[in-house]
Amino acid sequence: MLLFTVLYGAFLLGSGFVVIQWDEMSHLRGGQLLAQGRFADYVQAYGYYPPIYDLVSSGYFRLFGISAEVGRLASATFLLLSVWLVFEFANRTHGPKVGLLSAIFLGAMPGLFWVSKFAMLESALVFFFTLTLFFFFSWINADKNKALVLSALALGVGFLAKYQIAVAGIVMAAAILWLCRDRLRARFSKFTLLALMAILVVVPWLFVVGFGKGNDLIYAITAGGEDRIAYTQRFGPFALPVFYLIEMTWPYNNTHPIFLPLFVLGLLGAAFFAYRRRREDKFFLVWFLIVYVFFTLVPNKQWRYVVPLFPVLAISAGNFLAFSFRKLQNAWNCMSASLTRRRFFKIAGFFLAAFTIISTAYSFYDGYQWTARYFIDVPIPEATDFAASQLSPNQSMAVLCPNNSFDDDMVRFFLEANESRRNQVWQYPTLAVDAFKPDFNATQLVSLCKEQNAKFLLLYEYGQTTPFFNTTLTTAQVWDSMNRTGRFEYVTYFGVSPRAIYVLSFTQDS
Repeated sequence: MLLFTVLYGAFLLGSGFVVIQWDEMSHLRGGQLLAQGRFADYVQAYGYYPPIYDLVSSGYFRLFGISAEVGRLASATFLLLSVWLVFEFANRTHGPKVGLLSAIFLGAMPGLFWVSKFAMLESALVFFFTLTLFFFFSWINADKNKALVLSALALGVGFLAKYQIAVAGIVMAAAILWLCRDRLRARFSKFTLLALMAILVVVPWLFVVGFGKGNDLIYAITAGGEDRIAYTQRFGPFALPVFYLIEMTWPYNNTHPIFLPLFVLGLLGAAFFAYRRRREDKFFLVWFLIVYVFFTLVPNKQWRYVVPLFPVLAISAGNFLAFSFRKLQNAWNCMSASLTRRRFFKIAGFFLAAFTIISTAYSFYDGYQWTARYFIDVPIPEATDFAASQLSPNQSMAVLCPNNSFDDDMVRFFLEANESRRNQVWQYPTLAVDAFKPDFNATQLVSLCKEQNAKFLLLYEYGQTTPFFNTTLTTAQVWDSMNRTGRFEYVTYFGVSPRAIYVLSFTQDS
């Protein structure tokens, strides 16, 4: 298992540099502010997000310096810990063979590989969700207070890593109802203590930032805004019960959070758990059903919200495969069976092993291919350093036509990697032009540049003739409208078409 973890870590960390994404900037910036000791700035800007990831990334920043790749080490770390933890969980419940298979299947899931290449919270959610239920199941089996306390701590810290871990509390309550019916009162009295201990871990942070950021907290906890509802409805109004069966395997033509053959193995394993109904089988079934039903009922949906299902699917797939192969092995070793029958089972075992190896290998490849689509270079550091080197302290820099790969936070991240630079950075329009219809007005931009004392503006090429969201406006048209004002001049550019960044200057005096 140690060898697999090392090899998987090398594959994860060595598979290439990916372009920065809008969604990860709050955590890259958050870790940067904490690493630089700017706690007040952190609380003001990002305090409504859970802080654990930012704290871990700030530690990496202090050790290795501030860069996007260093900021993503926290995500990779949580995935590697999750792979190891799933091995331990499956090993204790079903033995070492199932443990190793489960760890391999979890690591092979393309969705987890993809999110762990970015500064996103999903791998932390998987780790703390699994850790909470690992200790909780240990408490159910042994009734040791130490396991209960560890589960409470994991739940509390996990809430500060990703708020959606609160669903684990429902899983635990349902598990008590099903598995501990002979001692419900005693178990629930201790479960209440678990909840109180977890709350005690969370409350200090809420006192620091939460109560003054109620609306922001609600937004973060409910996993997005109303725009997610349109995403949810794209499979049709009658697809609600099976939405996540599709979403986890094939939300888009070239996107597979879980490779379909492994997903089928996981579902077959869950069905086998329902048939066999051992204590551990029931626990994993509760885990799967509660998470699936809860997020199916939540209006906003996306596969990243149900990543707590990935470990249980990996374990169920590993258990089903090990059980099936063991049955086939017993059948072909049965001396009372005919030679033809024994050969049949040997051939069946060979095909099962080949199917699993090929599917797992392709799943690893699929995760790499998904990530490879983000192996592009947007030269934000170079453009930022050039502009910053010529700015005086009271001058600002503008980011024009922000999009998923280029916004003001990204420029600010590279600008403030040098702690002596604190120039203001702002963007126009405020919303991303690849997700919202832009309202670009060159006259308004001139007024804003005057107000903000802007000297340089950074314009991402965006393919030049590629239209922005829901409009015919392009980068070339944006520059034409700016050029007609007579207040902007081209200075230089960085990168290679179609992803170059143009550096423009603004003349304050008309």
